[in-house]
Amino acid sequence: MITSQGMPFLGLKKFPYTGSYQGMHYYMRSFDKGETISAFIYPGPWCFEKTPEEKMEKKDFPFSLEGLEELVAWLNQKYTQEEQRWRAPVRLK
Repeated sequence: MITSQGMPFLGLKKFPYTGSYQGMHYYMRSFDKGETISAFIYPGPWCFEKTPEEKMEKKDFPFSLEGLEELVAWLNQKYTQEEQRWRAPVRLK
């Protein structure tokens, strides 16, 4: 499962953080300089910039350590709820 260990919490104010787990990719960043953390999930094999918007899901969290823990819990919940989606082979057009 995904954990917050090693995630650069304060670095999210300036730089995005990306990762993946078993086919589910995620991207997080604070676009408003520290008010919220925006998290996106999307399927592989694409990078964030090349993934079609309709394949992404976004959720915002408070910019706090508790908000980061909520974000990680959401990532794990989304993975568990849609495990078949993330593990399914992707057919590129």
